[in-house]
Amino acid sequence: MKKIRMNLQMFAGSLTVTVYKDSGMTAASASPASSLAEGDTVTLTLTPASGNEVDKVIVLSGGVTVNMATKKFDMGESNVVLCVTSKDATTYKVVENCYCNVNGTVTNLVRDMKIVKGPNGAIIGVDSEGTDLGSLSADVVNQLVASGVLVKI
Repeated sequence: MKKIRMNLQMFAGSLTVTVYKDSGMTAASASPASSLAEGDTVTLTLTPASGNEVDKVIVLSGGVTVNMATKKFDMGESNVVLCVTSKDATTYKVVENCYCNVNGTVTNLVRDMKIVKGPNGAIIGVDSEGTDLGSLSADVVNQLVASGVLVKI
């Protein structure tokens, strides 16, 4: 019986990039997305829906590292599959100093502090150094907006 030896390799110029997106993204694509070879540079175009921002680019396969500052990566030796997730980009700015009760703790909201929607929609106070100051309920945020302490930016 004759043995046949096969070498299964991807041919140069035959690699592809597939990009999936969540519902908070208007568009997510790679350029180029096909006929790629190892070492080729790929640029991502990521467009979040209104009120959202890009959260993460998750590499499902292909073992690449995406540079989030440039939205680029270099192809490895196999096809790449990515998933782009988004998050709510609603941000408020404190325009008046005040104290408010956050989960039973009095928190000092200082002018120019930012209040952002964090993971799973939790509203988080963040000081100028980026320190998490705890969660605020949506009711507290709404009251602070109504009283002029917070403005949406």
